[in-house]
Amino acid sequence: MLKKPRAREYFSIKYCFAGEEEKIPHVLDSYVKNQLDLSDVNRVLELSSIKQFFDKYDHVNGWSDDCYLKNKELSRNVEKEVKSFFLSISENKIVSIYDACEVMFWDEFWKYFYIYKVYEKISMEHFKEIAEGLHMSPNKLLENKNLVEKFDVQITEMLKTPEFGARFIVDFYLRKDNGKTKYYWPKGLTREDKYNTVKAYINGDIVNANILDLIMNGKSKNPKEFEVDVKLKHLAKKRYERYWDENTMPVIKHETGINVSFSPENPDCEVVFSAGVITAKYNSNWIKDNLDYPTLLNNFIYLFAYTDGYMRCSLTAGSLKQGIIENLFSTQGNGMYQKGQSFELLNALSNIQMHGYVGVLNSCDIYLEDIIKWFFEVYIKNEFGANGFICNMPEKSDSILSKYERVATVMDGETKQFKLFCEEGEIDRELYEMISGSVRYKEIPSLIKNKYAYVNSNEIVREMHDMFSDQCMLSYTEKTGNKYNTFFELLRLENVKPEEIEEYNFDELNWLLERGVVYVSDGMLALNYERIWILKELNDNGVICLQYKDSDILRKLISEGEIRVESSLLSESEWEYFNYVLNKSEFSNGLDLRNRYIHDTNSLDKRHQQNDYIVLLKMFVILVIKINEEFCLQDKISKKGVDFYEL
Repeated sequence: MLKKPRAREYFSIKYCFAGEEEKIPHVLDSYVKNQLDLSDVNRVLELSSIKQFFDKYDHVNGWSDDCYLKNKELSRNVEKEVKSFFLSISENKIVSIYDACEVMFWDEFWKYFYIYKVYEKISMEHFKEIAEGLHMSPNKLLENKNLVEKFDVQITEMLKTPEFGARFIVDFYLRKDNGKTKYYWPKGLTREDKYNTVKAYINGDIVNANILDLIMNGKSKNPKEFEVDVKLKHLAKKRYERYWDENTMPVIKHETGINVSFSPENPDCEVVFSAGVITAKYNSNWIKDNLDYPTLLNNFIYLFAYTDGYMRCSLTAGSLKQGIIENLFSTQGNGMYQKGQSFELLNALSNIQMHGYVGVLNSCDIYLEDIIKWFFEVYIKNEFGANGFICNMPEKSDSILSKYERVATVMDGETKQFKLFCEEGEIDRELYEMISGSVRYKEIPSLIKNKYAYVNSNEIVREMHDMFSDQCMLSYTEKTGNKYNTFFELLRLENVKPEEIEEYNFDELNWLLERGVVYVSDGMLALNYERIWILKELNDNGVICLQYKDSDILRKLISEGEIRVESSLLSESEWEYFNYVLNKSEFSNGLDLRNRYIHDTNSLDKRHQQNDYIVLLKMFVILVIKINEEFCLQDKISKKGVDFYEL
């Protein structure tokens, strides 16, 4: 009797690490001598894996040409064994054969299950039983068109079961699409069926918080087939709240907090993150001693860090890298703004900063609304000759609701005025008054012809991955082991010879050398820091602000089309952030703080209204900073008489 090998004894191209190919000659020798157990599904699929190996590789390290050619020839006809095996499977053997199949071969099993139409041997009355025995999830059931058509009635009934079908329905229509697998829905499953299945799931005893989050905030990729209405969102919201009330002891709990203080005893500015708590301290006397409007606006940049040194907003999700844990537990819904814990924490900090700062200013009889009005009506007129801006802010005595509605309206007005100024070089009031509707934040133009640079090629993406990803194996050497997370860190902190890089990474290293990312100096690998700066800016922030850096390499990448140039007031991550906070034009989980108050669907809670107003002021201040940058850059270019990136 032939002995069944252990899983690790099988050869699989999917798990073909260095040295695994040495299993191949023994397997093929047993095959030609009729000593291979071809009743074992794993042995049959192992032969298929060997055939795929020779189809993929034209040589094997350590093998002579004769050895390679001999074994390749022996593998040439093994597909007939695969075909014979799967065609011989009977209905009553399908489940037991799958149970015997090793995990490494599951994908191959399903491939041949469909190629040789094993499912056609399954009777209608036994389909559900066999499908359950095969552990066929909705994903597996719906990936083959012919199977779905044959068992339309049975699959429809299975999917109408909330415990089985609801999560897949929600995932398919509401989760962010990775585009890898095409699915086929049974014709018998109606739009109403899908809705009722999801509704029943929400009302059930066992739910998943992420699925409920998707229902509340996700946007359907095909509303004609499945849509989440307000009633279903409300039902999911109530169930979500109940879920967390009932689950008060999560497996992972990360305590975070924010403490912000304005006091005469504090240092001018001190921000510390320790034990999951952000503590920010600001000297209130310093603020009160510097009450000129330019300084008070600059405090948002230099004290509160609303922007970085290149005037990029620091609060956007695009400016904050999510860690592994954040990615694991965040809901990647279709049409949702992708934010993590860092985003939530820093935005909460910025809101508390604004709240405290406004309080300090008000105690000095200074109002942020007046500073914003001064910026548009006095400062840019006197400093840059930008005439015609009007900014009618609310009265101090107005109610919070009146203030909110007025400021929201004025924000729209300033974006329209700025757009008109960019297009015409002036603000013609009569022309302005003829303009209807709001300006989309994405479409606010720039005074600067070449303002933002973005990745525009797979090669640049590959360079960033090689240098900065902790998933790239270039960071490992025998000398340093796993000491460094990235290849960039390794080369920055160690002297590394090219030959010290692992052999399996030689091709990638040579590619980086050809691209000019690294080079060899005195026998050691060295970083091209100008190119590295470009890659790191794009990797960390997604955008480069061109007018702050004169770079020949950057100009070359632009001219070759590997980096694209855009001109707008806000960068991509910034206008996405504005849309997330102020409306729902772009993201289904948007806070909608502008439209909720304009359309009278805001909270009636006074505390909520005050907090929302603080956020609105924060967004207005960021808009002011970005518009000020525009005039400063234009003035700089005008005085120098040259744009770095005028091609």
